[in-house]
Amino acid sequence: MALIFRRNFDDELDRETGGGTNICTCTHPTQGEIDALIEDAKSKGFQSGLEAGYGNALEEFRKEATQNQNDALVKIKDQLRNLIDKSDSHSATLESQVLDFSLSICEQLFPYLRHSQSHERALTQIKDTMRLAMSSPTIHIALSKTALPILTPFIEQAAKELNVSDQIKLSIDENLNDGATHIEWKNGFMEYNFETVCESILCALKAAQKTDLSP
Repeated sequence: MALIFRRNFDDELDRETGGGTNICTCTHPTQGEIDALIEDAKSKGFQSGLEAGYGNALEEFRKEATQNQNDALVKIKDQLRNLIDKSDSHSATLESQVLDFSLSICEQLFPYLRHSQSHERALTQIKDTMRLAMSSPTIHIALSKTALPILTPFIEQAAKELNVSDQIKLSIDENLNDGATHIEWKNGFMEYNFETVCESILCALKAAQKTDLSP
């Protein structure tokens, strides 16, 4: 079997010499352009990666910051609760100590006050009541047997200053102690006992002392 190779030597010659009609007119990038394209691609890739990395890092930072904030709020809440609990306990202890101190002072001070201030305290109440009852035709003032002679000059002086001297009626009440007085006027009366006031204060402090102050 014979093999026949068909070649067009004219066409081959034209391609080698650049002649003929089948000349390649396509343009090829230069090495510089290729390098520029590579650098541009690398730059875009780097920027894209940088932005993606920044976005991911920012998101992680936000998540971490939110978690840290939540953790901090929980810790602060716990600490505040602990502080409040301790504050309540401290306040109860302090209040108890103040009550004990106040009661101790009053128990020591009141006997002295009963002895030295009873007449003065009764006189103060009498003067206040005289002002209140000035419009009454009569003002009856009762005192203890011991207090009446001591306080009479002061009562008369106060009555003179208030211009009620003719309305004042003084008397002795055997049931009254030195710090007590009973006053009556039209449509009213007043009773005062300094010893009773002192006892009331002591009773109130003792009752408070027995109260459970723990939260």
